[in-house]
Amino acid sequence: MELNHFSHPHPLLLVEDKSDQVREAYYCSGCGELIQDSSYRCADCEFFLHKTCAELPGELDHPFHPQHPLVLYDKPQYDFPRVAFECNSCGKEKGEGFVYHCSTCKFDLDIHCALLPKFIVGDFPKLKHFSHQHSLLFIEKHYPEGADQSFFACEDLISGPIYCCFDCQVFLHKKCAELPGVINHPSHRKHSLTLGPSPPPSSHSKHSLALLANYPHEKGCSCHLCSKLQKGFVYYCSPCEFSISIKYIFSHLFEAKIHEHPFTLLSRPMSFICDACGICGEYCMPYICTICNLVVHKDCISLPHTIKLRKHEHSIFHVYNFLKENEVRKRICRICRKDVSMEYGSYHCLDCDDYFVHVNCAREKDLWDNEIFEEEVNQKSSETLGEGKIKHFSHDHKLLLSDEMKNCEYYCDGCRRSISTAFYHCAECNYLLHKCCAELPRKKKHWTAEKIRTLNFEHIFWCYFCGFYCSGFCYVNDDDRAPIICIGCFEIPDYYLAHGHDHHLFFDHKLIRECSVCNEKYGKFRCEDNCEFVLCRRCIALPETAWYKHDEYKHDEHPLALTYYDDVQWFCDICEEPRDPKKWFYYCATCDYSCHSPCALGKYPYVKLGSPANFATHEHPLTFMKDNLRYHKCSKCGKSCKDAFLKCVESECKYVVHYLCQSFLLQIYRRWL
Repeated sequence: MELNHFSHPHPLLLVEDKSDQVREAYYCSGCGELIQDSSYRCADCEFFLHKTCAELPGELDHPFHPQHPLVLYDKPQYDFPRVAFECNSCGKEKGEGFVYHCSTCKFDLDIHCALLPKFIVGDFPKLKHFSHQHSLLFIEKHYPEGADQSFFACEDLISGPIYCCFDCQVFLHKKCAELPGVINHPSHRKHSLTLGPSPPPSSHSKHSLALLANYPHEKGCSCHLCSKLQKGFVYYCSPCEFSISIKYIFSHLFEAKIHEHPFTLLSRPMSFICDACGICGEYCMPYICTICNLVVHKDCISLPHTIKLRKHEHSIFHVYNFLKENEVRKRICRICRKDVSMEYGSYHCLDCDDYFVHVNCAREKDLWDNEIFEEEVNQKSSETLGEGKIKHFSHDHKLLLSDEMKNCEYYCDGCRRSISTAFYHCAECNYLLHKCCAELPRKKKHWTAEKIRTLNFEHIFWCYFCGFYCSGFCYVNDDDRAPIICIGCFEIPDYYLAHGHDHHLFFDHKLIRECSVCNEKYGKFRCEDNCEFVLCRRCIALPETAWYKHDEYKHDEHPLALTYYDDVQWFCDICEEPRDPKKWFYYCATCDYSCHSPCALGKYPYVKLGSPANFATHEHPLTFMKDNLRYHKCSKCGKSCKDAFLKCVESECKYVVHYLCQSFLLQIYRRWL
């Protein structure tokens, strides 16, 4: 059986039994998973698709996005620099593979989420809930891996059966959606309590409580048990201005983790400052220890005594702080960079005297590290053969140490940055490594993730941190689906004095704000002095110098320096388009030559020309190259290859393909989705 598929220029043949194929692991170009059963393949270039992936419908009327049909594409539909898409269902970011996309709404579903088993049979019960204007779809099993959405009602992360509106990103646990509208509770005996998304202007243990969902309140209502400002559902009493979060309405027993004595509930609303966290509890019911004279929030009873954060090498412990005599030293929280009061509890590192973290900052579980990094896994990446000689895992020959700079355009094969300091070189071939790159540890942990990563050498890969395609060294996870981070980004700390700004920046994992340099909404580093300056991960990774070479516009006499402000030059000398003088750019003062940073760097500044790439889509090895002098037609899309492309190394074979056309198949080489 033969199939002409839109994602490939050649006919595909159906192979019913994988045993007929060569005994080698092949991966589907649509979903990236291993071929284990019936599949379509190209006899000319070994392109593979699962039978189910090849027969996907070209359009879907999907309940997750009822406004418009979703169209199937063979790769993400976003231009450089945003080459990846984020699935609106599971929240995973993917740079490659098939995607169902709505160009009007920029709505994306990966094919796994688009074809959930329930959707295939059309069984999606709907619920009209008082808290949302649209009908909510019921999904029996929702897989939370990679997602960061929180629930509208209780703010807990996604898990289990849910009701959802994907267009509005509203999620309800099944148990939250089915809460009773009115209850009686012992903490408020006067009236019933009514359920709602947030308490109305007036709401008390003397009446029943009713359920609400984000009703406006000019005062900003807080739960009378935990004193927290309510964002999700609450039970409230309007006449008495009394409200309780649904998190606590059915819970009665508590275990004190941070204190040796039991805490007792004081069933009388009052205002106090919690001794455990230092946050004010306004008119709520506290828990007290009569022995130690401590007053704490209900939530603070169950604080863990010990926490291990990803961004610190030691464990931190909850302590009740006491000011020492004549002590005036200022303590700063290492997460939010604000002052830590010594009058109340905080988390403290016993090994690092000046390391403190606010309780509310430390309790963010996304920052916790649950994996122990033992010393014995801290291996070296090279073996010393003698003075100035090493054998590195990434190269077959021995490397010699040198500091002689004969050509300032030498580039390190590990990080693909220019070499200006001591480096190792191979006497037999043109292989170069910065001394610091050659001495990187083979195993290392990164402050963004808890898993230990291994230093590896990849010919071409996509860096999750900065979004650039790279070649050379990277730190990878043993999990094949985990994102890869290049070593340049791996060495960027979470607290950083970045170029182009006077103050330190720190990584805020909750921050969603436009980058002050490129205006992309991926800003994660913000100024500790609250001056509204924000940098995205891509801009913070920009090199301080760049060499620009082009056959038509050539500037290779001097390096271009990253420059941060200019009130004179308003045009890019490469593309001749207007340039915002407030945005960062590259500039040569000697030649008075300025250009946009994307123009100076190009699309692939960290990929080495000549890098090999082996795919199951072509029988011969391919190589990464640029050639602006001759016309090359892409074998996949049929358009001219004016930028970087992959070309077959066999002179008789004329296979040429755009790198972006082929990039989604790199998962065959590096086994990453």
